[in-house]
Amino acid sequence: MKNSIPHGWGYLKLGQVLTEHGTLSSGIEEVCSVSVHKGVVNQRQHLGRVYAAANTSNYNLVKPGDIVYTKSPTGDFPFGIIKQSLMPHNVIVSPLYGVFTPASFELGTIIDCYFESAVNASNYLRPIIHKGAKNTINVTNETFLSGLLLLPLERKEQIVIAKIISAKRREIDLLEQIKEKQIQLKKGLMQQLLTGKIRARAG
Repeated sequence: MKNSIPHGWGYLKLGQVLTEHGTLSSGIEEVCSVSVHKGVVNQRQHLGRVYAAANTSNYNLVKPGDIVYTKSPTGDFPFGIIKQSLMPHNVIVSPLYGVFTPASFELGTIIDCYFESAVNASNYLRPIIHKGAKNTINVTNETFLSGLLLLPLERKEQIVIAKIISAKRREIDLLEQIKEKQIQLKKGLMQQLLTGKIRARAG
């Protein structure tokens, strides 16, 4: 087992690199949801409306770079999703969510990337979670932090890995934008063909 661990890496309890700060809403922050594909996102923009209670004083504050654990099953993630907030300012999320500050932004990026995989998320969460009768997830924040994760220990390597992850994500985002533009262009051309505004040349 030890021989399979890369040099400079080691198994750490999540609680050694994540800290629950426990800060609550001041009443002025925007309410956010957590999406599998979009991460921490404005709730109104994501769902079309705000589902938060009128009084959000007990909602958890999420600072830029914080890690959020939803504790609710979603699609391929039966034990919940774990995302780093890339919002440039403080926001708030449901009091049911766990919110944690990573030892560094870069380490948070690595943790976020690891848990993007439904398999990785399930492998980490399944042993420490108990599901209730109605598929509810029963896990304390302390228990969530008790699992082990293989992580780079040296700060320099953490920075390098995080930069690679961020660069690849920017590349993927750009390709998604290009794909969406091509889809819209195709729809526009098809509409013009169907309405006779343009005609296809025979042969």
